[in-house]
Amino acid sequence: MKFSFEVKESDLLGRIGTLSVGGKSLETPCLFPVIHPVSQIVPTRDLKQMGFLGLMTNSYIIHSRRKDEALEKGIHDLLDFDGVFMTDSGGYQVLEYGDLEVGYKEVATFQADICSDIAVTLDRPTGYPQKRSVARETVDYSLKNARSTLNEFGERDTTWVGPIQGGLHLDLVRRSAGALEEAGFSFLALGSPVQVMENYMFADLVRMIIAARKKMRYSTPLHLFGAGHPLTMSLAVALGCDTFDSASYVIFARTGRYMSRNGVMTLQSMKYLPCSCPVCTKTSAKELLELDHGERTRRLAEHNLFILREELEACKEAISEGRLWDLVEERSMAHPRLREAFVELAKHSEQLSLGTPAIKERGLFVRSAEDARRPEVLSAKARLSEVMSTYAKAARVGHAGEGRPRRKSVHDKGRDLFIHHPVFGPVPAELEFQYPFSQTEAEGTPPAVTTQETSKTKAAGHSRVTEKKGAKTRKAVRSRRTRWGASPSPR
Repeated sequence: MKFSFEVKESDLLGRIGTLSVGGKSLETPCLFPVIHPVSQIVPTRDLKQMGFLGLMTNSYIIHSRRKDEALEKGIHDLLDFDGVFMTDSGGYQVLEYGDLEVGYKEVATFQADICSDIAVTLDRPTGYPQKRSVARETVDYSLKNARSTLNEFGERDTTWVGPIQGGLHLDLVRRSAGALEEAGFSFLALGSPVQVMENYMFADLVRMIIAARKKMRYSTPLHLFGAGHPLTMSLAVALGCDTFDSASYVIFARTGRYMSRNGVMTLQSMKYLPCSCPVCTKTSAKELLELDHGERTRRLAEHNLFILREELEACKEAISEGRLWDLVEERSMAHPRLREAFVELAKHSEQLSLGTPAIKERGLFVRSAEDARRPEVLSAKARLSEVMSTYAKAARVGHAGEGRPRRKSVHDKGRDLFIHHPVFGPVPAELEFQYPFSQTEAEGTPPAVTTQETSKTKAAGHSRVTEKKGAKTRKAVRSRRTRWGASPSPR
């Protein structure tokens, strides 16, 4: 089956792309809601009307309970959905129920015969916690089945996904991802994040995704198994996850849990519904509680799906505007463990810079120590160090907005002129209004020129450096309104 992935826009490692398979297309990042092939709460037609053009289901359950019907009709007619269908191998169920006679051939043959658009090869989830020896066995087992499936079924009309295992053993994650790339898989999926996220180990999730991404080609899309929490979606998107699957929308609904932008609440303790989705605008918290369990579960599940979709749309808009970093930072304030994950993400700026544009339409905000490690900031500092050359023996350092010579701004009475920036330090005057120097806003007013800044200009070759004296009062830096919002740049 013809498969392709085209990146249209990017920021950090997040990208808006088009995933095409078998003549059908999906815009990424996107969520594949997991549906139950026997007892689905929200009908598949309703899911498509909500905007979900791809769904995921479990091939093991279909094989166990609706095998003959699925082989006769195909998965799309069986479950009444003409979009993209992704099927899980059922490796967890095989392990859980001890069905050891099921091998990769049976699993691959069945998924191909029911016309699955995207199928996962038979794997064995590593899970958490696991000893290294057990984790290594899951990696070896999954890799062996993945290679065999691709070799024997690669010509079938199904796109095969290689499952990355290894859990918290990052070297095993890297080995698994690298081996799947070498085997020729065009679509990979990272396994074992569910238990990590259930234990709020978000910083470990960052390390897992980064470990996998470092061994993958930039052009290879990455699926994240079981990632259906609104707070972690922007984080995962920023790290390069393009598609997700989750049954959280209905699992949470069954226990009366209500998703929101800032976390998950219990319906029992709520007085209001802080949402404008079709479910929440037509009812109240009290009325939902008075419904029977089945109807309440269905409505809560629909609400949760709207929240998940809204969060993915927010991620797309942030990528398009070049402010994905800001969105991740905003979401990180909802929980201390998420903040730990954001701090961990900031340590991988070099990797994140692969998809970060050098010039953006928006200015940058530096509000924390982590913001100082934004890829745009580090990239600008690196470029700045390359142009810190000497044209005169002396230099003068002043503050932005203090005014500068009209034409020959590089020199001022035989001295090189530098502008002191609170984030970048001394910047050659001719670069003052180049991106991102005048488009970066930091908290507070710029401090006085320090000995450290003076030493930087001396390191460039100046024998004498002075701070500008008697300058005009520093002009106020105001935000210039654009269609993208406030841009922190001089008038």
